[in-house]
Amino acid sequence: MTTVVPAAVTPPGTATGRRPGGGREPPRTVSTLRQLAQPACYYLASRALVLGATFVMATVTPALHLRTLGTIFDGRWYLAIAQHGYPHHLYQEGDGSRWAFFPAFPLVVRSLAVVTGLSLVGAALVAAFVFGLTSALAIWLAVRELCGTRLAHGAVLLYVCCPTAYVLSLAYTEGLFLTSAALCLFALSRRAWVGAGLCACVAGLTRNAGAVVVLAVLVTALPAAWRGPRLRPLVGAALAPLGLASFMTYGWWAAGTPLAFLSAERFWQGQHFVWFTTPVVAALAAFGQGPFGTTFVPDALAAAALLFGFVGLWWLDRMGREPGVLVEPGRTSVPAAWWLYTVGALLVAYSAYVTDSIPRYAMTAFPLFAAVAWRLRGRWQWVAAGAMACVQVALLLDVLSAVHPVVDPLIP
Repeated sequence: MTTVVPAAVTPPGTATGRRPGGGREPPRTVSTLRQLAQPACYYLASRALVLGATFVMATVTPALHLRTLGTIFDGRWYLAIAQHGYPHHLYQEGDGSRWAFFPAFPLVVRSLAVVTGLSLVGAALVAAFVFGLTSALAIWLAVRELCGTRLAHGAVLLYVCCPTAYVLSLAYTEGLFLTSAALCLFALSRRAWVGAGLCACVAGLTRNAGAVVVLAVLVTALPAAWRGPRLRPLVGAALAPLGLASFMTYGWWAAGTPLAFLSAERFWQGQHFVWFTTPVVAALAAFGQGPFGTTFVPDALAAAALLFGFVGLWWLDRMGREPGVLVEPGRTSVPAAWWLYTVGALLVAYSAYVTDSIPRYAMTAFPLFAAVAWRLRGRWQWVAAGAMACVQVALLLDVLSAVHPVVDPLIP
């Protein structure tokens, strides 16, 4: 007697690729690309705001033009490296030293100028704009992989509206660094070891905080290799420090010290590592002098960066413990690599010698934006984003006033 086995019933919307209500489910890649449009729009809207503020400032400051965004402050140092490279010894180059800056961004600017025929300034502005966009998309991918789409949207919104996010439109390295750092954490979440190692390599060539990205790869890849005979984690761990190590080796050969990027800081009014005391001193100074003090604005911003770090870390811990927030099944805490990167980025920011740079450096601790997005839900996210965007425009206008012969900038 023949036994008839009934055919397996395939649930709608799974193997057949159809939705329960009919029609085909879009592939995951197509769905992701559609969702990426929202963070891209957030970034483009924020850059339109920055560009509008620049044109407004140009109407009252004849010396200001769009090229100024590519040449002011650190931008001129990156352009000097792109044009002339590094000197073969450490010395005072007017008011600083090229050795204090890492080579990845100048290399991109020089390559883009050669390929497109743009001037170095034009190439720097294009590179800054593109890396700002890729940083927003990379942060979205990393946060979505850990926390889902809703928090990813909120994190990017807060990131592009952050008061110091105007630097994404300057010839600065924040966009490139955050692109590589966020993609590295995203790759670690996917166990894409080689990709994570390459991203850490780029981060190490971009700024000194790249050492934190390298450590995030090592603390994740090496235990994975230890647990099983896997070659890829070892390859990723080997690739991660190559960028930073190569720049240190070149500095040793050319300038006589592998820490040339740290030694060069003394040419800026004797800057040096200060064991994280600067934001505390700034907070006390802001409280003591009040809103009419001469350094109140940079001191208050440094104090806000300190508060952002402590409160953000607390919220990040609570976010990881709340059921249903982290999308990976069985995960009940934020991954160790995320913690190491976030705390490390904050420590690098708080070790700055000058107050003015601390808020900009603290912005690289992007997982804290996800924690704030988790805490501020619904319309409160938009209220916070709008308030920060207003502060961003005010700071940008003050920065651009540096080209005016009468007004002094508050945030160099």
